[in-house]
Amino acid sequence: METTEAFIRWSAPHWGAIMLTAVVTAGILAGGRRQSEEIKRKICRALAVVVGLIYATDSSYILFTQYHGSWEQNLPFHYCSMMLLVATYALWTRNRTACWVLYFGALTACLQGLITPALKADFPTMRFCLFFSLHGILMPAALVVPLLLGMRARLGDILRSILLMDIYLICIHPVNLLLGTNYGFTMESPVPGCILDYAGPAPWYYLILQIPAFGLFYLLHLPVRENAEAEIRLPEAEESARV
Repeated sequence: METTEAFIRWSAPHWGAIMLTAVVTAGILAGGRRQSEEIKRKICRALAVVVGLIYATDSSYILFTQYHGSWEQNLPFHYCSMMLLVATYALWTRNRTACWVLYFGALTACLQGLITPALKADFPTMRFCLFFSLHGILMPAALVVPLLLGMRARLGDILRSILLMDIYLICIHPVNLLLGTNYGFTMESPVPGCILDYAGPAPWYYLILQIPAFGLFYLLHLPVRENAEAEIRLPEAEESARV
């Protein structure tokens, strides 16, 4: 197990990881949007490969080093780890359901992981680098769905995404009870100051967060909803008609 100073939230390494995530995300999106549709698809598939490699590296590192202690604590069952698998499948196949589960899940739960990391080791440990690589790569992976693949969300995509997140929580909670683990944080919130701390006791805070989650998903859906592009272009069409 690595020895290092404890991770400090909002320290220089934390800010650096967030800024690097923002720069990489902006670079992928800005460079990709200028390309042809064929190149955009290749960029998404290349990103799928990178995501898959990060998943394999992170999962192998934790499992073989027994980083969190006993084997039960080192399984790749956390939500953001599972989201890497969803991202790999979504970006490679462009499956609609997987793409929107990735979009909504990454920009809510996984973004929360970047802001309030459940992390003990500080920079420059391998665990620090893998943790922020894992959470950081999900940001461009989620945003390429509407911006490079050109997909548009419907209300049904929100409902399916919330339902599948709930299914994950319902399935993982018995695993936690059996193994004494905390995957998906159904037993307790991961760190002080996490949004779960303000929603009641575990695991009931997830029930309380259903309505706020729908509201947040709805807000994320607005700029990428199915008729958003048509509405943006409408003034140009009206102007052409007047001329």
